[in-house]
Amino acid sequence: MVEAREAGAGAVLLYLLNGEHLASEFFEVLITLRRRLVDRIRGELATWSLRPFHASLFGFAARGDGDTRSDIDLFLVRPMDVPADDPGWREQLDGLATRIERWTGNRASLADVSLDDVARLPRERPPVVRELERED
Repeated sequence: MVEAREAGAGAVLLYLLNGEHLASEFFEVLITLRRRLVDRIRGELATWSLRPFHASLFGFAARGDGDTRSDIDLFLVRPMDVPADDPGWREQLDGLATRIERWTGNRASLADVSLDDVARLPRERPPVVRELERED
C-alpha cells in the first residue's frame, strides 16, 4: 500500500501511497472527505430559497483534527430581512443539520446571526467569534 523512500542523506524516510495498489482509490476518497463535505454543504446552500449572506465551516472540521465525537460547526449569516425564527429559515437549518449528520455521522452545530448583528460580534465576542478567529 505504501512505499518508503529515503530523502536527503538517508536520515529521513518519505512514505508515499502506491497508486497502483488495488485499495489506493479508497484511500484517495478518504483523504478528500473534508473537501467533499464542503462541496456538499455548498451544494445544499445553493438550493436554499432563503440563502445565507455568508457561510463558514469552523472548528474541528475546518482544521481537520476532529474525530467521531466532534461537531461539524457551521457559521451562517442570515440576510437582513430574515428573522431568526422565520419558519422557512429554520426548516432549511434543520434540514442541513440532519443531512450533515447523515453524511458524516457527526452532529452538526449551526450558529446563525443576522447581517445586522455581524457588526456587534467583535464587541460582544460570543464564543463563536473566538472559534472563528482561531481558524485564521
